[in-house]
Parts: sequence; C-alpha cells; structure tokens
Amino acid sequence: MLYVDAATDAHAQHERFERAEIAADVADLPPERRRAVFHYAVQHLLPGALLVHAAAPELDELARDFDLEPVDARVWRRTTRTTIHDLVHEARASIRRIGPGALAERLADDTPGRRPPLVIDTRTPTDRVRFGVIAGSIHAPRTVLEWHLDPANGYVHAAKPGFDDPIVVVCNGGYSSSLAAANLVRLGFTDVADLAGGVHAWRAAGLPVVAPDHSHLDL
Repeated sequence: MLYVDAATDAHAQHERFERAEIAADVADLPPERRRAVFHYAVQHLLPGALLVHAAAPELDELARDFDLEPVDARVWRRTTRTTIHDLVHEARASIRRIGPGALAERLADDTPGRRPPLVIDTRTPTDRVRFGVIAGSIHAPRTVLEWHLDPANGYVHAAKPGFDDPIVVVCNGGYSSSLAAANLVRLGFTDVADLAGGVHAWRAAGLPVVAPDHSHLDL
C-alpha cells in the first residue's frame, strides 16, 4: 500500500499499488499543494485500485476531479481505462531516469574516452525563457522532437546524435520527457534517459541555468 502525507516527496516512489491512502494532514495544505499530493497518489494507482482518504470535503472534490469513482465513504476507485499515468508508467519501463546531481556530474566529467550525454530540452520557448536552460543543451520542441532526431527525416537537428550516443531528455517536471524518451527508444536510440523532476528539480537542487538561444528555430 502507498501512504501519502503532507511531507511526501513527489519523486520518491516509482512503483504502483492496489491501494493508496492519503493522510488527514493533506487536507490542511494550500489548494495547489493539496492537488499536487493527490496527483502523486493517483499516478501510482494500478487500474481499478482503491484510494482512501481522511474525511474531508476538499479531498472528495479532488477525487471527482481526478476521474475516480466513489465506492464508499472516503473510498474511491481508479478507472480501468488507460490513463496518462499508465502511458507514463509504460514509457519509464523502456528508459532510464537520472537525477539532477547525477546529470550534473556526467556533464562535468571530462575523463578521456567518456562522452557526456547530449541534453535535449523539449520545452516551449516561453518556458525556456522563464526558467532558463541547462548549459550545453540543445532545443528540440516536443512537437517536433522525433522529426529533429530521426535521420530518416530531412529536417534533422544540427546536433545529429547517433543511435548509440548518450541522450538525456528534459522537460519542466519530468513527465512529458519520459514519453518523449520512450519514443526515441522506439526509433532506435539505445542510450536514452530523462531527467527526473525536470528543470524544476534541477533548479531546486541549486544547479545553474543559462539564458536560452532560439536562433535555430529561425532556420
């Protein structure tokens, strides 16, 4: 069983469960933080699994928002249809994930013969301006990522990574990057990871960002 309270680390758990329980103290959190914790619980539920929470009207409202079905007082059931959480879980089964600290170490490693990973930033230009970018990363927006990386296409990004080159895909929060990285594996890339927690986790770890360069979008 997964137990979630106000102190739960949103990136601590990667398994999925038949049952999750949300603690009473979550109801006392600010609305956006409460929704984030609830989202964390729901994304780790297996199809048809149960979610239980402490008696709180706010949490009942959230359960309805997350497409859960009422079973009993304080008990809700996850739908059996394929959800976005199922897609993310399937994607992560085919890729590796790397944390901000480990990625920073790999980028700084200048040991002869070791290739640093190519960091591919899939965020929108707006988010890149708002939050900054990881130095040395390239920009391949999510809408055209596959087109920019597959050499079978005539509009490949100038970086032209090989199928065996190490790649780390980055987004804001580490969710769409998982889906994107899994697609690169399907295209034939063999060493693909995504950044757990995305650029938000990178910044939270105190790691540096730089201003973006969008000049290639004009080509």
